[in-house]
Amino acid sequence: GFASAMHVEGSFAMTRVKDEVEDKTRQGLDPRLRELLEDEAGDAPDLVYCDACAQPVARKSDATSINGSHAHQCTNPYGIRFHVGCYSDALGCDLSGRPTSADTWFPGFHWRLATCSGCHAHLGWYFEREQEYFYGLILDRIRQS
Repeated sequence: GFASAMHVEGSFAMTRVKDEVEDKTRQGLDPRLRELLEDEAGDAPDLVYCDACAQPVARKSDATSINGSHAHQCTNPYGIRFHVGCYSDALGCDLSGRPTSADTWFPGFHWRLATCSGCHAHLGWYFEREQEYFYGLILDRIRQS
């Protein structure tokens, strides 16, 4: 009786504490990422996650076509190949470095590194020119569910 009632009460308290910690964690997120998480509802969220830490980084619905394709096979100057998917936004990515056009895979676009804002894993690149931009995310470093 009493022991099981304490267990149930303790379990409820732990759940409440866990929810409060998650709320505080979510409140500490970049407002854009918090917006991404709060927009999600239902059983099949529209999210793309960092494969390293499972943080949401983009929406599936933000997949876009650049130069006629969503996916591109790209090789850097060191011969390393990347299978890159294009996204119109990636709210869970941080950008670093100065924009450069050196060795760009998309003529006319400058690029910067895009990393997971949670674990800082390199997820791809942010490409920009004038008022146009997109993210090229490395497809084997993200997952959809």
